[in-house]
Amino acid sequence: MNFTKALFVVVALAGNSAAFTNPGNAKVLSNLSKPSELAAFGRKAKVAKVVEPEIDESVTMFDPIAEPVGDVAVLALRLATCALLVHHGFDKIQNVDGFSANVVAKFFGFLPGPPSFWTLSAAATQIAGAGLLTVGILARPVAFSMMCTMLVAVIFHLLNTGAEGFPLAVVPQHSYNYELAAMYVGVLAYFAAAGAGAYSVDEIVLGGELKLYESGFKKVFGGEEE
Repeated sequence: MNFTKALFVVVALAGNSAAFTNPGNAKVLSNLSKPSELAAFGRKAKVAKVVEPEIDESVTMFDPIAEPVGDVAVLALRLATCALLVHHGFDKIQNVDGFSANVVAKFFGFLPGPPSFWTLSAAATQIAGAGLLTVGILARPVAFSMMCTMLVAVIFHLLNTGAEGFPLAVVPQHSYNYELAAMYVGVLAYFAAAGAGAYSVDEIVLGGELKLYESGFKKVFGGEEE
């Protein structure tokens, strides 16, 4: 009887040990390497994050070419505008009395001071302004002052000859009297808003026109430097 009990115990122990030695159960331990199963044992799983690079969809294959070409075009427009405008200032200096009497006093007599002052002021914006804008120094205020001078020229022509049937009329002189001055206003308005461009003293030497103004503003009004 004792022998039967002993045999039963041996068989039972052999069956239990097979549960731990069975190769099929090896998957239980190997599967514990998964992060989700490791977390069940209180271990924090480390999962590598794959970061995909961001793609700027606004950039095209033509940008490396278009950007420098655009900068050169802005430079050419700036130089051509100043070269064509500067002689209007010399003309006023050579004919101060005539311009003062026939333009300033006749059409802008409400302005304070002698007419010659306004004649020479207009000449200064066209001569000195053309020189500064050519090299690109303080381009925005310089271009704005030149634009105001040419805007006054547009007003003068409109007061003198009217709109001349703008925009579809064909005039004997083939262009409106205010046409050239109006085109100058448009071009100078661009530089007053956008600055002289990449190829200018403002950007190359001074480190950026707007940064120059910001630095001056902070020095005057005590702003904090970043």
